[in-house]
Amino acid sequence: MEAAIVIRGVSKVFAGRNGLRVAALEQIDLTIGAGEFLCVVGPSGCGKTTLLRILAGLEQQSAGRVEIRSGEPGKPLTSMVFQETSIFPWLTVKDNVAYGLRMRRVPPAVQEPIVEHYLRLTGLDKFRDAYPHQLSGGMKQRVSVARAFANDPSILLLDEPFGSLDEQTRLLMQEELLRIWEAHRKTAVFVTHSIDEAIFLGDRVLVMTARPGRVKAILEVDLPRPRDLVNLRSQPAFLDLSRTIWHYLREEVRAEEHAGRKL
Repeated sequence: MEAAIVIRGVSKVFAGRNGLRVAALEQIDLTIGAGEFLCVVGPSGCGKTTLLRILAGLEQQSAGRVEIRSGEPGKPLTSMVFQETSIFPWLTVKDNVAYGLRMRRVPPAVQEPIVEHYLRLTGLDKFRDAYPHQLSGGMKQRVSVARAFANDPSILLLDEPFGSLDEQTRLLMQEELLRIWEAHRKTAVFVTHSIDEAIFLGDRVLVMTARPGRVKAILEVDLPRPRDLVNLRSQPAFLDLSRTIWHYLREEVRAEEHAGRKL
């Protein structure tokens, strides 16, 4: 598989008060293939979001290099979907979805069919003229996902986008995201705390250590697509992978607790 993202020796240290330095990431080496859906899990505070922000260009690594390979000149390298609602409250659904295209000065005649396509794909076409305050939390996240896809980036970065949703809405949004992703096969990096979500969505799962975050394991998700989470959960391969990921995470959480008791 052709590489879309190459990360070599990436570390990140934040400067705190009184000269205190906090190491968030340490010596991350990772290659992500074009069209791959990579899920990232790890203990709280292990640097998952920091890694995503470095890929998005919102943070600068302290050491190492990140190479994002794009074969489409004129299109954005990345689009990011955050956990918190990040759509503009003064814009309609349609205008929110079109925002990235407008910022790139894509001609209106070109924008229109793209926006209409993603409104239909996300089931938002009947709400095109609604404002965010008129939408549920799940529908707001649909707008965020539609906006990210409509901007046609090389890489999709998703930081726990469904973390604040109720369980039923979360499952529906996972299915919705997979349906759209399978139609376009964008390279995607998805941060989550949910083992089930990581297995359901991902081609591979990256397990990170406790802070400073390092690569603890990278696991292949050898389950056929398209996937149905309800049926998937009963399959032995799903259960085995879930146990393996939890084993790695439990090791890190316990190690972190032990280190904390020593301080």
